[in-house]
Amino acid sequence: MKLTAGGRRLAVAALVQSLGIGLFMASSMAYFTRQVDLSANQVASGLALAGIVALGVSLLGGVLADRYGARRVLAAVYLGRGVCCVAYVFVTGFWQFMAVTLCAVACDRAGPPVLQALVAVAVPERQERTRLLAVVNVVRNCGLGVGAMAAGGALAADTRAAYTLTLVAIGLAFLGGAVLVLRVPELAAPTAGSAPAKADPAGEHPPRRRALPDGRYLALTGLNFLLFFFDTMLLVAMPVWVLEHTDAPRVTVSVLFALNTALVVVLQIPVSKLATGPGRTTRMLTWTGAVLAVSSLCFAASGSAGGAPAVAWLATAVVTLSLAEVIANSAVWDLSIALAPEEQRGRYLSVFNLSVAGQRVLGPVMVTGLLLGSGALGWVVAAAVLVVAGGAAERVARAAGERMRAGVPVDA
Repeated sequence: MKLTAGGRRLAVAALVQSLGIGLFMASSMAYFTRQVDLSANQVASGLALAGIVALGVSLLGGVLADRYGARRVLAAVYLGRGVCCVAYVFVTGFWQFMAVTLCAVACDRAGPPVLQALVAVAVPERQERTRLLAVVNVVRNCGLGVGAMAAGGALAADTRAAYTLTLVAIGLAFLGGAVLVLRVPELAAPTAGSAPAKADPAGEHPPRRRALPDGRYLALTGLNFLLFFFDTMLLVAMPVWVLEHTDAPRVTVSVLFALNTALVVVLQIPVSKLATGPGRTTRMLTWTGAVLAVSSLCFAASGSAGGAPAVAWLATAVVTLSLAEVIANSAVWDLSIALAPEEQRGRYLSVFNLSVAGQRVLGPVMVTGLLLGSGALGWVVAAAVLVVAGGAAERVARAAGERMRAGVPVDA
């Protein structure tokens, strides 16, 4: 796939900042517990609380993108994350850790929808937007892996100086990402904030802007919360299920994580090419639910199998889960942008991103409290819910697209 100059800069920016994230993810727990003297429970609870608070704060990113332009806001988000990483060098207690973490997580949550908003104005052609976001996702996964491996140096040295150097390097990575983002051309300038709103036909008042997206977009957001369950299935449900409910070797968990990473890297770009036109793209939502349902049933089957058959069922479950992940990504990247009115695109995308952030906050509770506690039956129920969610999401997205093509105002 040939990228525009702006697309290449966005891809490189994603690679650079994902290297920093990989470094941080692999080394931060050791730094906080061994050098700052925080307990593992303090770090975990601080991250969880910051994640909940940041859900609301992250909506500001979309509002600011509509007003000041996605390029400047995304650069500010990357710069903010870099400053937070360097600030961790000076953290000496829990409340300082909480303050910095809240800012860092808020920037992290605000970033994805602002990135999508920038892609929307930097790449005019709809299908090319989805392919660019696929490239960004692939290089991000590669960067996370390389960054995690690079963190081995700091972990091996296990000194304050080594961790400090790592945090500064992470900050510089985010700074580099911000510089690259500022060089991305915005081919379609944002309308909100840069030009006065047009008056209504009577010539008296500008049209009222909605505080929230329209009902169909909100419904699609809620259904995406269910379809994004693949993330929680992989990160939470899979390792617990393997270790506590199957006879598979413990090392299977690491192998399955590696399998998922490899499949996403290999499949994301080719699958993104299937998102051609509203009809096929909306059908991909139904495919997502169906493939996730197959994955859930494979997990259920692994619990009653032993030895090699259990490993085979688990591998099949992760293969189908990975396929569902790349299908879902391609569909929602396209639809979340296409169904958002241009003048409020940042606001709409920020609300839509709550389905992803919410799944990462509430998903683990759903898994541990409902799914895993019910054994194989929990997987069967999850499969049924996912099939229904996929079909419903297709119908809602199709109706929203028809409404937009008919030119019906958002406020109508």
